[in-house]
Amino acid sequence: MATIDERISRALSILRHLQRAPSSRDTLTDLVSVDVGGSPYDTDTLDAGRRRFEEDLSFLHTRLGVERPRYNRKQAVYEFQGFGEFRPLGLSEEELETLAFLVEAFEPDAPQANQVQALLHRIQELLPDNQQGSLAYRRNRLQIHLRSKDRDEVPPVVENSIGRAVGRQLLRFAYRSPNQADEIPRIHTVEPWNRYFDSARGHFYLDAFLREVDGPHGLWKARQWMRYRIGRILAEGIQVLPERLPPTPPKRPRHKLEYLLAPEIARLGQVSRHFDDMQIYTPDAEGWVRVTATTDNLFMACRQLLSYGPSCRVVGDREVRQHMEALVEGLGRMYNDNQQNS
Repeated sequence: MATIDERISRALSILRHLQRAPSSRDTLTDLVSVDVGGSPYDTDTLDAGRRRFEEDLSFLHTRLGVERPRYNRKQAVYEFQGFGEFRPLGLSEEELETLAFLVEAFEPDAPQANQVQALLHRIQELLPDNQQGSLAYRRNRLQIHLRSKDRDEVPPVVENSIGRAVGRQLLRFAYRSPNQADEIPRIHTVEPWNRYFDSARGHFYLDAFLREVDGPHGLWKARQWMRYRIGRILAEGIQVLPERLPPTPPKRPRHKLEYLLAPEIARLGQVSRHFDDMQIYTPDAEGWVRVTATTDNLFMACRQLLSYGPSCRVVGDREVRQHMEALVEGLGRMYNDNQQNS
């Protein structure tokens, strides 16, 4: 009969591997065997080995407090569901201050932001309740400093609701967008994953995955990432819903960028790294430098590249080029109209 130490070792091995990727039972039993040594699931009968594996899964939940991994019958794999009450990590005061700073300061538009925020979220999940609460206080202290720079007035109920929901529960609110000509607020139901201060625009934003929108034209089941300016979220009717967020955020779209920078921008070889996965190539015969990268925010990426003016030419991909062409054509029409009217 296995000792308690052996059961803990096997259960923790399963937990570590499921955090990396969903896996089949056969894959997990092989990985556990490598981690703990021997062949813990090779028993006299196949049923006995499977029963021991299921007991190890149950041990994670009943003895360690981890959410029991879910079996996805369609994919024939087990999936990580969250740490539950399992909180093995404890940080020093200095480490908590550093973590709070990184969470608050690392904006979604920064290079590798998604990966960094996912890592920080994973670290927070492992902290005990008192340190998670302390982290929220430390973040609020940083936000007070930044709030003085935000020109929007955000009602306390909006601040408090977002603080309670971010990274934990669904949030529903009325949002007033300048894109709506009728000026009627729409009701958004979202997964709120991050709150950050955009230093370039001087406002706080909510980085969230939009589930659905309700408005004058009915209910629209949306499934896309959005960035909401918090100053445009209305206090009336804001709700923190009981449904908890999934263990990991939904995948973000990835757009490939390819553009050329003029010699006067890239001559010294110091090209600003605005995007993920940036590759900077050697200048061509005329001094233009080719750059490739990826982004999850096409809207902001094109406007960033537009700031280079005629010193930047977007080559691809097709969607990015079309978006940029539409921006430039719109600007051209506006200035042509202004010249004709004058």
